[in-house]
Amino acid sequence: MQTLEQHVRTKLADRVTIMENTTVTSLLSKSRVRHDGAKQVRVYGVEVLQEEGVVSRMLADAVILATGGFSNDKTPNSLLQEFAPQLSGFPTTNGPWATGDGVKLARELGVKLVDMEKVQLHPTGLIDPKDPANPTKFLGPEALRGSGGVLLNKKGERFVNELDLRSVVSNAIIAQGDEYPDSGGSKFAFCVLNDAAVKLFGVNSHGFYWKRRGLFVKADTVEELATLIGCPVENVRNTLSEYEQLSKENRQCPKTRKVVYPCVLGPQGPFYVAFVTPSIHYTMGGCLISPSAEMQLEETTTSPFGHRRPIFGLFGAGEVTGGVHGGNRLGGNSLLECVVFGR
Repeated sequence: MQTLEQHVRTKLADRVTIMENTTVTSLLSKSRVRHDGAKQVRVYGVEVLQEEGVVSRMLADAVILATGGFSNDKTPNSLLQEFAPQLSGFPTTNGPWATGDGVKLARELGVKLVDMEKVQLHPTGLIDPKDPANPTKFLGPEALRGSGGVLLNKKGERFVNELDLRSVVSNAIIAQGDEYPDSGGSKFAFCVLNDAAVKLFGVNSHGFYWKRRGLFVKADTVEELATLIGCPVENVRNTLSEYEQLSKENRQCPKTRKVVYPCVLGPQGPFYVAFVTPSIHYTMGGCLISPSAEMQLEETTTSPFGHRRPIFGLFGAGEVTGGVHGGNRLGGNSLLECVVFGR
């Protein structure tokens, strides 16, 4: 974001005005009822509240909402509590700005909301051992497991195919029932990498999480790893020896059905361990848009399929929209989404 902001301030200053400490309080709109009884709405700007308490109107030919999702919505009118209350107690990888403000503004105009109950848990929110109860977690990327990291429970056992869908891995961690101490009840697992996995992930990238952020703990031997986990050393040694054999022979794991092994990981240290917990990462639901990203109204008709009309001059981009990713956003589609909506 710093790079983007710097680019806008230096290269686009003649075309783009950045307004800081400014809140959009409402969308300016006008509506009429057509001769066929259908409602037609047009947005022509926004009303804003500035830091010094000044309320003003900004007129525009079109408004684009790019305000993100509601993964951290703990406000009195929380969308998370309304549509996915069973997840409201989970930590999130999103910052305090992810409160669904754009969705709420559009909803007031009658925009159709879709897939609002579809909220993605990411299996590897990283618990900070120095601040385990912090409700905002640093994201542990898929590449940690994609480079060969394995997940262990408090018994020192693997319990899931680490490369399965985010939803599958998250549910498996929750099902283990292991709670991280003083975290407020966060279910967690141990994400274990060796030197081969760190090399695949990137030594410098791993160093950011380990040395700069303090989100990994090093265990030089399998005995130290077992002590860190709090289980008999035989458990961990047997688990990693079995995994080593499977990965060398490239055989399907009979327990987790894993068939892809990014690297060989056995009971030989050193190990690098993170404490991971399922965290709200992305909200698939949001405002329904057309193929041209124009937000849609929905009106009741005699047709069983309903009928949708656009709100002229109101567009959505990114996580404020719904129906783009279906029931579970794939990790690789995050960059694709940036490119598509950025165009």
